[in-house]
Amino acid sequence: MRVAIAGLGSRGDVQPTVVLAAGLAARGHEVSVALPADLVDFGTRLGLTTVSVGVRAKDFLESEEGRRFLADGRSGKYVKGLLAYKLKVAEGPQAVLTALARDADVIVSGLITEDETACLAEARGIPLVCLHHAPRRSNRAFPSVFVPQHRYPGGVNRLTHTLAVHAEWRMTGGYVNRFRARLGLPPTREPTPVRLERSAAPELQAYSRHLVPELADWDPRRPLVGYPGLSREQRRLLGEDGVDPELAAWLAAGEPPAFFGFGSMPVQDVPATLAVIENVSRALGVRALVGAGWSAFDVAAGITDPARVRVVGAVDHDAVLPRCRFAVHHGGAGTTAASIAAGLPTVVCSVAFDQPFWGRQVERLGVGRTLRFTELTERTLLRAAASVLAPDVRRRARRLGALLAEEDAGGRAADLVEKAAAER
Repeated sequence: MRVAIAGLGSRGDVQPTVVLAAGLAARGHEVSVALPADLVDFGTRLGLTTVSVGVRAKDFLESEEGRRFLADGRSGKYVKGLLAYKLKVAEGPQAVLTALARDADVIVSGLITEDETACLAEARGIPLVCLHHAPRRSNRAFPSVFVPQHRYPGGVNRLTHTLAVHAEWRMTGGYVNRFRARLGLPPTREPTPVRLERSAAPELQAYSRHLVPELADWDPRRPLVGYPGLSREQRRLLGEDGVDPELAAWLAAGEPPAFFGFGSMPVQDVPATLAVIENVSRALGVRALVGAGWSAFDVAAGITDPARVRVVGAVDHDAVLPRCRFAVHHGGAGTTAASIAAGLPTVVCSVAFDQPFWGRQVERLGVGRTLRFTELTERTLLRAAASVLAPDVRRRARRLGALLAEEDAGGRAADLVEKAAAER
């Protein structure tokens, strides 16, 4: 079959779609992938037919407005800004996605492109399969990711999702109907999630049922397949496999370090953050390995003890994390899955999006602690990190990691895409 896959967003958003694309291509299907301009290599290095949507994933994250919203720490404000940016640059990505879907038998989409791909699937009369990295549809167990992640009654949880859907539709409804008009579709008053529900479009939950046991049997339309991780060969093709000799020597020169990584979330004050990491590591008597991610970390800035704190770029999580003692990160779905799969107690310092959800879930499962990145100080981080070193937390993290290691998320997701196409 011919599969069109849209994977916009940061590395954590894009990776599951690319891993799924590679799995489908390996089964003999004709796969084309649309990615942000700065992540096109992620597809081409895995041998996939890849096109750029013409905008970079980093553009809004690194803009003055985007950095201000992230520093504010409120997801709702950031998402409004991101939606406004998306509407401003939409014409280019729309054209790319329209061309991508022209000869497709099935479309696979991440959350960011659901508005467009839902319209394209409807216009072409073909199935749409969605990928979600956190519970984004109405359920009794959890509230919308756009409200504080407290425990609410089930009915209140459902209401937060309904309100979030309609709030987003007030911003995007006009945009969606203009796109529908270009495709020859009639206007609609129904938000995209409502139309997807009515069309019974599968919404694959790209996270583990072991991490979200409350939704293990959520809905046949929303199976929890696990987070599709990279294989060793795929990491080799990306140049991220194994551990370079210098890092390997540093790891071998002492006790397992703590891993600190903030993924695609730009760190506003690098020297201050590195100073906090160094001081906390010294207080705990551990070394620190810092994954710079998309932040411009100057190795010398804020570090007085290079033997204790080492800054690296992209690393092979599968090779490095099992050699660490615990992890501290922003709480993206992929990084959370990686740290827990490695059996590491985890401290989530959430910034926005679904990160507070993953932080709360880590706490609920008894395998870590969470705080907002805006609350990160030497005192708060020391308290959180010290608590995850408790033996019972470490035992629970190892048990949970063993369960995640048994999952074949990419294979199961590919099975379900083939099933959706066969039932067309």
